[in-house]
Amino acid sequence: WYKTGNLNYARRTHTASVLANGKVLVTGGLNNQGFLNSTELYDPSTETWTITGNMNNARADHTASVLTNGKVLVTGGLNNQGFLNSTELYDPSTEIWTMAGSMNNARTEHTASVLANGKVLVTGGLINQDFLNSTELYDPSTDTWTITSSMNDARVEHIVSVLTNGKVLVAGGYYSFNRLHSAELYDPSMETWTTTGSMNYTRIQFTASVLTNGKVLVTGGSNYNFNRNSAELYDPSTGTWTITGSMNQARWKHTSSVLKNGNVLVTGGLDHYPLDVAELYDPSTETWTIIDRMNTPRGDHTASVLTNGKVLVTGGVYDGEPLNGTEIYKSFQTN
Repeated sequence: WYKTGNLNYARRTHTASVLANGKVLVTGGLNNQGFLNSTELYDPSTETWTITGNMNNARADHTASVLTNGKVLVTGGLNNQGFLNSTELYDPSTEIWTMAGSMNNARTEHTASVLANGKVLVTGGLINQDFLNSTELYDPSTDTWTITSSMNDARVEHIVSVLTNGKVLVAGGYYSFNRLHSAELYDPSMETWTTTGSMNYTRIQFTASVLTNGKVLVTGGSNYNFNRNSAELYDPSTGTWTITGSMNQARWKHTSSVLKNGNVLVTGGLDHYPLDVAELYDPSTETWTIIDRMNTPRGDHTASVLTNGKVLVTGGVYDGEPLNGTEIYKSFQTN
């Protein structure tokens, strides 16, 4: 790991998106000054951050999706005015944000996925004390949102993965006082949800990664009583979950990234305190190996796989303080 340029603003619960030009767009989040509308661009060639256009609305716990046309769609989240149904589009060619069509439901701590047809599927989340099972589709060609069928379970702090067959897997999360291990599949061609096999463990604030073999690796998370080091694999061909090797470190609010060689890098997170521990999962052996520690312990951060194979980690929180530091993971294994 080595340190790279600092963000202009410390931030947590922000987003990071790798653009078609290889730069990384960071949006919004929260720091000691409050909710942020600022956004920044990281240039891997100079390893520096520059301020780009401000969003129209400050927001944290939102989503950001890179559309097939190269623009970035941010949705929902939270700010001082409350829960947001607003969405905005960032145009990398002009570095300007424009308001896009509003969602039917305000929501935060939801998920957003770009489907094979170019539409964006938003699932679940929270508004006030209401846990949402509603889902919506954004059509970039018309800039409109339409309600699609509801999930079987309302869920917040769940995971989502677009499978190689085009279906969308959601799993875990919680609603009210119920921690979930249930999982379901969305079929874009039918616009319907069907239940699939349940995870072995309940999890919130965990990660999911689609491996090169098409299976989905979920790692860690919490059930509020304790944090997990366990990991599981979902096999889309059978619709079942199997336990795989456990991480060396229990963690939640961490990141997981699929490297170019197919291994999975997990970084940081929380386990009573912020972690600097990073580890690699080898799908061929189903084992975890601890690697070089990050320079700064952090949770609630982001991790992005750059086009050069390196991994950029940004922001997060340490000892209650939002971070502006960023760092790069470089290994011969990433290339």
